[in-house]
Amino acid sequence: MRRSWVWFGVILLVFALVSSSLAAGMYNKVGFGVRGGGGKLFSDVWKFGPFGNAEVKFGVHKYVMVGLVGTYGAEKRDKGKPWYDGASVADKQNNFFVDLAAFFYLQPEKKFNPYLNLGVGIFSWYVKDKDGSNVYINDLKGNPFRLRDQQLTGMFGAGFEYMVNDYFSVGIGGRYRLLTKVFSQLKDDKDLRDSLDLAKGFGEIFAGLTLYYPLDKDSDGDGVPDRKDKCPNTPKGCKVDEVGCPIDSDGDGVCDGLDKCPDTPKGCKVDANGCPIDSDKDGVCDGLDRCPDTPAGVKVDAKGCPLDSDGDGVPDDLDKCPDTPKGCIVDKDGCPVDSDGDGVCDGLDKCPDTPKGVPVDETGCPSVEKLKLENVHFKILSYVLGEEAKAVLDEIAKTLTAYPQLKVEVQGHCDTTGNDKINDPLSQNRANAVKNYLVKKGIAAERLEAKGYGSRTPIATNATVEGRRLNRRVQFVLIK
Repeated sequence: MRRSWVWFGVILLVFALVSSSLAAGMYNKVGFGVRGGGGKLFSDVWKFGPFGNAEVKFGVHKYVMVGLVGTYGAEKRDKGKPWYDGASVADKQNNFFVDLAAFFYLQPEKKFNPYLNLGVGIFSWYVKDKDGSNVYINDLKGNPFRLRDQQLTGMFGAGFEYMVNDYFSVGIGGRYRLLTKVFSQLKDDKDLRDSLDLAKGFGEIFAGLTLYYPLDKDSDGDGVPDRKDKCPNTPKGCKVDEVGCPIDSDGDGVCDGLDKCPDTPKGCKVDANGCPIDSDKDGVCDGLDRCPDTPAGVKVDAKGCPLDSDGDGVPDDLDKCPDTPKGCIVDKDGCPVDSDGDGVCDGLDKCPDTPKGVPVDETGCPSVEKLKLENVHFKILSYVLGEEAKAVLDEIAKTLTAYPQLKVEVQGHCDTTGNDKINDPLSQNRANAVKNYLVKKGIAAERLEAKGYGSRTPIATNATVEGRRLNRRVQFVLIK
């Protein structure tokens, strides 16, 4: 008995949930169905027999219908099995079921539509003999009474319907009914249930057809009747709001329900399935991609444009110098251009025309600290400038031109081949010859101070030919 009430509690809870779903929208169809099949009381006394039923149901939700199911069938007694004394004349039992049932459809928008079935009802039965007369037995006090009863039932089942069209379906299914003692008259003096081996359950299988009639026409089948539907031509499968218009959560133009990519970023172009189109396959969808023709395989930024790590205007995949300092002018390969070859790129070079070979600072301008003027060498006892010496002085002239603020002392020197009477004037002549040459090259005379030092300040030994050659020189010393 306790188990029976548990069943009814579950069934009543299901009905409560069904009732609460009314506000979510209604299917608005009425179904009329007929079924035929067989059933059996779960008792050794009765044989499997033919049963039929009819049902009427009403759609209260897109997935739920509720209604009444009436079932009738008769079962022959298995006369090979002994039965309660006095009831042995029984030939068949007539069974009537009336159920309040709920149908939970799993795929209401598809042709193949499985469902689950739950319900509560009343089971009424009586027994006849082979002549069709009622059967009577004695109660525990010996008083005769007619053998019949009624019981509260709990029902569950499953099946499927194949929707031939919107108005007609065929299907098969099965149900089981739990038979309880509630409402039974077989109690007290008539409590012969165990002696009669009364069944505690009934099972049936069936096939049948159902006719559906829409109470409120829904042309696009979205669950919102035409009279309320502000979007009556919604494509099949779209999720809709309370007024029947498609819901498009990501705003891509493809409705939820048909959208296979429901989280598409806003602004993306999409295909018919609502999925982003990415023409250049760079991972940034068309519509957000500012560089929609990026070559395949090229890494891109969030805007879909090729990465340019050093910001020189040449994308990383083409940049042969990917670490170019910011601000440098680069060539087509992304490498810095250095027009004057001073090591400071154009764009950052504040002195872009620095003469070749002139040391520069970090801004590309000549650096006094790094300045070094090469010595000029002479033949023995000569102050005539040779071609090699002139080439050196030409470069020095360029350097001094680049440093107009500098003054230098032009120092003449000799080896020890002659004495001081010879070497002192010779060293002065060598200094004068260099100064005069530089003046002719455009260096202001007041920037050059020529002075001879004889052989008193050698830079190498005078004991060797090479050492004496190095000592026959003019060298430059910065005054400022």
